[in-house]
Amino acid sequence: MLHDFHQPQVSLSDWQKFGIESSPLIDAVIDRVEADLPDWFVPFAHGVFVAGDALLRIAGHRDGMRRPRGWRQAIGNDVDGVYVHHVDPVDPYNSRWLLVRECLVQGLWMVERWTGRRRHGDADDILVHEFGSTPIFTRSCPAAMRLAMHCHLKGPPAGLRWTPACPD
Repeated sequence: MLHDFHQPQVSLSDWQKFGIESSPLIDAVIDRVEADLPDWFVPFAHGVFVAGDALLRIAGHRDGMRRPRGWRQAIGNDVDGVYVHHVDPVDPYNSRWLLVRECLVQGLWMVERWTGRRRHGDADDILVHEFGSTPIFTRSCPAAMRLAMHCHLKGPPAGLRWTPACPD
């Protein structure tokens, strides 16, 4: 079985069985093709999980809430639907920030954690479910922001973790 330490590979049938019934944190399961994930992005994941209400409540989010303070839209040529929150703005050489990005195909939002010393082109760490290193997406920007902040400050809830988006 091929795998990476951070991204264990599970069979497609096991991943499909896991689904919604196996975790109250998950609201929906979207396969990799439908989510239009690039090949380099968590390459062993079969798709994405959409965060359920239980997970969002843990992060302090309720439907209809506005964007939390401290987030700003990223500035650049091709960054519509990207917001950042600086975690360590004091150290410009090793700064860290949280980032949420809209997945245009599904209208979902992914949660990322970046550092100033990035090794890969598009992302450092992505929030995943431990089962198959499946990325966790949300249905709204404010939900993704609160989930990012919660997981950075308090650590991800049981069953979730940060992992490199592009393994070495």
